[in-house]
Amino acid sequence: MDAMLVSRIGKLRIICSLPLFSDSICIRRQSAAEHGFTQVLMSLALAPKLNLASDKACELIELAIFSELPKAYLGDPSYYLRQRHPEAAEMYRQVRGRLWRETEEAMHFKTSRSWSLYGLHELVDAYSAMLYIEKECLLGNSYFLSERYRTHYHRLRRDALANKDLSENHPASRTEDTAIVPDNFAVDWLKAISFLDSLFDESTRARLEGGIGEYSATFIGMTEKLKEHYRYKGWSFHYRESVGEHTFQVVFLARILASALGLNASDRINLYRLAAFHDLAEAYASDVIYPVKMREKDLGAMHVQLEENIINEICDQLGIKLEHNPFHEAIVEICDRFSAQIYFDRELRSGNMHFLVPNTSMQSVRDRFQQKYPEVFYVLDEIWEEFTNCFVQNPKLANLHLAMNEQQKV
Repeated sequence: MDAMLVSRIGKLRIICSLPLFSDSICIRRQSAAEHGFTQVLMSLALAPKLNLASDKACELIELAIFSELPKAYLGDPSYYLRQRHPEAAEMYRQVRGRLWRETEEAMHFKTSRSWSLYGLHELVDAYSAMLYIEKECLLGNSYFLSERYRTHYHRLRRDALANKDLSENHPASRTEDTAIVPDNFAVDWLKAISFLDSLFDESTRARLEGGIGEYSATFIGMTEKLKEHYRYKGWSFHYRESVGEHTFQVVFLARILASALGLNASDRINLYRLAAFHDLAEAYASDVIYPVKMREKDLGAMHVQLEENIINEICDQLGIKLEHNPFHEAIVEICDRFSAQIYFDRELRSGNMHFLVPNTSMQSVRDRFQQKYPEVFYVLDEIWEEFTNCFVQNPKLANLHLAMNEQQKV
């Protein structure tokens, strides 16, 4: 496991397996990647409601994409320990700041140090955790009942309603010898709270009045259900991967490409929207596995149209406009198939020989797009080589590594 930490994909794979609320008694565990998925979607929805400029909106979304990655080193520190012992909380803050900077260096990009944006991100983070606690309560987990309306989000909400500023020092700033530069913009905290509350109220009303069907058509309903939908239905697998985890991987890969390709803020936001929403409608329309899509063309076409209609409806409700830029759409499709390559690799290394088959979906996008967008494949091939090289130091894994590389060429 330690060998994977030096690679970008390795960190991603670790947080896809890392359970949050690890010091709680949970019915349905949620991984750090699934939590990151929720934060990304909420940040994408919130940014236009606050009329953030493109550069600020982009920085907020990229904080959501990045913030769970340092947990690949740190794990999920005990929330209750930090609540009861201020000295432990301060130590964790210092360690998190150092690991945040180390992770930025490993990723080859830096996140915003804005106090206002980081405070806004913390509000989204707390909201995402509140959604998880609410879900556990609805599933019948009595251990969470006493905290249902006393979450960190509820505390931040009370502060905002009392006109307090929720801006917060970025954790990495605690370990940097740089002057603190005041933000040149203010966040409307009441507006942020009002919008997040409206999303929650909409999903609650739909669930109570129309059941799971109506709930599934709301933005929060889709977000939560994608953590319950698993890919590769009916296949033999060792590690289940939710659509939420998969989507987070696609957004994460898009983030790496956005920096490597030097995209501007507006293009990045559109790319992240396309990546985050690309499977959102599966919560309502369910999923059709890849082999069936290839064989049953009419069924596949019907699902594509249905999913497009649902996503357009959600975007209209949120006031978001998806720009169908061919380059951005190609990046998302390539990252989607590259995520499947990561999953195939994970299953193979766990000893699941059912996945020792050619990854035809990745090869299909390579055939279609490599000549037109060679720079995309250059970056992805580089991070793939960085990742696979982590394992060849072990002689026992060298033969498997060679076999898998040969299989990819078939």
